Amino acid sequence: MMSGEKEKIMFMEKIDPRDKKVEDWMCEVEKMMYMSIRMVLKNSIDDYEVTDRNAWILKHAGQCVLNGS
Repeated sequence: MMSGEKEKIMFMEKIDPRDKKVEDWMCEVEKMMYMSIRMVLKNSIDDYEVTDRNAWILKHAGQCVLNGS
């Protein structure tokens, strides 16, 4: 998944749309987006406690920095 600012967040698992209705696999994509963001945000919050703040800000996606600090 890529933001308008070109920040990438990888999905936790691949989604295969083959042999599925568009409504079904789009719901899978949405669910995977939530799950992946939650995982990345949790990892960034855990890292916040052990990393210098200036380095932490540059290391993590902007949406995690805004929501996790």
